[in-house]
Amino acid sequence: MKDTEAKFTCFKLRAQGKSLVTIADTVGVRRQTVANWLKEHHEEVENLKAMELDALREACWMTKQARIQRLSARLEKITAELDKRDFSDFSTAKLMELEQKTRAELASEFGEPYIRSEGELSDAKATRTSPSPYSQLAQQGGDTTLLLEPEESGNGRKRSRHAD
Repeated sequence: MKDTEAKFTCFKLRAQGKSLVTIADTVGVRRQTVANWLKEHHEEVENLKAMELDALREACWMTKQARIQRLSARLEKITAELDKRDFSDFSTAKLMELEQKTRAELASEFGEPYIRSEGELSDAKATRTSPSPYSQLAQQGGDTTLLLEPEESGNGRKRSRHAD
């Protein structure tokens, strides 16, 4: 039971961006044990990171909402001013440039974290433990090129392996 609690604390601390040394000191285990746990439960840790980010976004929502409202109001004013203008005027070009930048900035405000379901976590874990792409390529009859050691020219000597 204590081991499970220690692992969960480890995952939470890593999701908060803590270093392996800090986590090991806090949980009371060796750094290598922490590294092994994190490697073994990589998908869960990534999911906790997404949840931490989502909680942070929620805490800052009013600030973000205010920024979006301010950018939207600015965009409305720019668009209204553009509607009044003749497009052959130089300052119109500058105003159009400002409109594009404002639209891009507004679009960047709408990114959301992706939190995986339990099924998606299981699928990702299963995919991670599948054979390497090189062994799959060899099974399919493809060839791989390996960089062995530098040649005198400095480009590296290559050897091709063809799957039989």
